[in-house]
Amino acid sequence: MLYLSSYIFALLLYWLSLFNLNDKYISVKRLSVALALICHALLIYYDVLLRSFNFDFSNALLVVSIITVFFYLIFNIKMHHKGLEKIIIIPTILILIFHSIFSHEHTIRNDDSIYYLLHIGIAIIGYGLLTYSAFFSIFIMFLEKNLHRKKLSSFFSSENSLLGMEKFLFFILGFGFILLTITIFTGVFFSNEIFGQPFIFNHKTFFGITSWLFYAYVLYQRFFNGLRGKKALHYSLTAFILLLLSYFGSKFVIEYLLS
Repeated sequence: MLYLSSYIFALLLYWLSLFNLNDKYISVKRLSVALALICHALLIYYDVLLRSFNFDFSNALLVVSIITVFFYLIFNIKMHHKGLEKIIIIPTILILIFHSIFSHEHTIRNDDSIYYLLHIGIAIIGYGLLTYSAFFSIFIMFLEKNLHRKKLSSFFSSENSLLGMEKFLFFILGFGFILLTITIFTGVFFSNEIFGQPFIFNHKTFFGITSWLFYAYVLYQRFFNGLRGKKALHYSLTAFILLLLSYFGSKFVIEYLLS
């Protein structure tokens, strides 16, 4: 009963946060997201932690999505980005709906290994941060499109300058890249301790390393050659797509297409 209530309230509260409200009611929207996060966390507790650390494709999406929404809530406390919630919350609602249909048992390892827990924890935070950065990149692209067309949008607006938002984007990209680096290299060098098998180079590893190289290239171009604008946003989104293929693409194929 508590599980079903958490699921329904999470969907309802996330949906309510999508309504456009006057600025004086913005705290209501933030409260709605915060309460939805609590319900979201209860779902993760029941489906992931209580089921022998069940980290199937659906649960992995559930966990990364809550981290992404959490970053949105924290980062948006002082920066009012109108419309960003739609880019982040709508996919989260779809993930919750998907979760109720496709979740299944896929326990990948007992959670008694400290190496495993550290690896998974760092990976989740890193993926959540990079997911937020991808959504934020899309948001900036919408704002730039409106600016070039010289028209104000009722859906997307911000009190911050494009230059300031771009600077913030690369700030979080830098932290996400550090966490991704730790995730990849702990997976490579401690594969036997973490996964119980020696390192194997496969399509998951290929896409993971390729995404890491893409992020490294984007950050290098930014800090040494001043990369900015559409090219920077497109490069960062390309790196994120490669990251999705590395982890979630591999899990989807293995659990749903090959099982």
